This record gives sequence, structure tokens and C-alpha cells, in this order.
Amino acid sequence: MKPARRVGFCYPDVEGAHDLAERLAAQARARGAETWLATLDWQEVDLRLAEQTPGSDVLVCVGGDGTVLHASAVASASRTPIFGVRLGRLGFLCEVTEAEAALALERVLVGDVRIEPRAMVQARCGEDEPAHALNDVVIGRRGLGHTISVGVRIDGVLIAEHRADALIIATATGSTGYALSAGGPILYPTSQEMVLIPVAPHLSRSNALVLPGDARVHLEVERGYEAYMTVDGQSERPMPSGTQIDVCRSPRTVDFLRLGDENQFYRNVADRLGWLRPDHVLGRE
Repeated sequence: MKPARRVGFCYPDVEGAHDLAERLAAQARARGAETWLATLDWQEVDLRLAEQTPGSDVLVCVGGDGTVLHASAVASASRTPIFGVRLGRLGFLCEVTEAEAALALERVLVGDVRIEPRAMVQARCGEDEPAHALNDVVIGRRGLGHTISVGVRIDGVLIAEHRADALIIATATGSTGYALSAGGPILYPTSQEMVLIPVAPHLSRSNALVLPGDARVHLEVERGYEAYMTVDGQSERPMPSGTQIDVCRSPRTVDFLRLGDENQFYRNVADRLGWLRPDHVLGRE
């Protein structure tokens, strides 16, 4: 990657995020980079974020996985690379912790990083503009005590009429999120495949299905049921009885900046899912 000359910093309105973003921005300016900052509004896309991200060499997201997901909706449109700095709990999308951020930013500024492209999915209802998701599209129930009933066709073939709490269509990135907690497989992050998973299906098996990247999924909310569609756990839209939704791979991608090599993903999975005991020394030097 070329050296970064224009760097954006976005962060949520949580304790410590603004101060860390300001410190990192000052560090970037001291190295000769132009900088801008934007506070994220979880209800809608921040205007400054939307205006400033195109033309930037990198967007630094200070916060957590939710911050990265929120920013990816804008960054994917202009193919602006994202670099995540994590505050608080462990996540899969952020590359470094607050303590590691200053040294990591030095590498980002000189271009000593690896670009990792991630596939997205898009969901379209009728002639509406499609919604793009880095993690997942979820068709779910309105509240506790309710289920949804959704007919599922893949490439024109009816495969199921799921009556369940929800139906998840996840990317490889999203396979370590809601899809994982619902019993789905973990896909390598740059994979193009999608995962389809019914959540708590009623009187049927809960089998996750891995779909090729070029698959086209057609969903229909069955008559007499109502649902909601959630995109990346953020935007929520009612899906009345009879609504039809088409889901496929998005033409957009999100580029992440990575410091480690490609097998770093396996270390992250083992660490963040607790697969290794603290006293496990097998394979360590």
C-alpha cells in the first residue's frame, strides 16, 4: 500500500474514544498527513463521514466491531481501506488494541500493511435500493413469543419453508458473529461463500448451509406472518406479510488493513474463542 497522506478517524460517543482518536490524528499530522474526524451517529450515516471518506487513503475506526460495521457502509462505496482500533472487549474486525495503536499507526502511515478484501452481501426488496452488509442480513421476529415463516429458494429451487426465530444470511466476515452463536461454521475471512442459518427453527432441524458466492437467495415472508430485516445489526426495516427479498453477493467489498500475515486469522480465532488453555504449550517456542 502507498503511504497515507489523508487519514480519517471515526469513533462512537463512548468514553475514551474521542481522546484516542484525537491523539492518533495529532500523530498523523506530525508525520505530514492531512486528517479529519467524525463522531458516529448510530441512527444514521454521519454527514461528515460520508463527505470526507471518499478521497481518503485510510479510515481509522476507533471503538469496536460495531464501529467498523457502521463505517463500512460508507467506506465500501468509495473502496476506502479501514483500520480498526479496539476499545474494551475483544472483537474480530479491529486489528489492534488501544495500547498498540500508536506503533501500528506508524506502519499504516508508511504503507507497511497488507490489504485484505472482504466480500459483502446485498439485500433488495422489490425495486428499492439494495442494502449492503459486511456481516449479515437477518430476517427476524418482531418480539418475544413470536416466530417468522420464510420460504427460501436458492437459484430458483425451493429448499425450505423455515418457521423460526430468525433466518441469517452471513458473509465469511459475519460467520464469526451472530451466525457463529447460532451454530454456523467459521469461514476464512476472504472467502466469497455465504452461510444460511435458521435460528431456533420450530419442529425442524437447524442445519447451516454454505452457499457459493454466486448463489442467489430468494426469501418470502409467508402470509399471516410479519418480520423485520436487520442489516449488520443496525438498520431495521419491517417486512410485512408477503414481502419478497432477494439476497446475493454485493458488488461492493470492504478493504481491511492488516499488520500480520494471512495465518494471523487462525491465531485470532483460537485466542478470541478460547480454544487454547492458558497452560497450553503445544507448538509454542
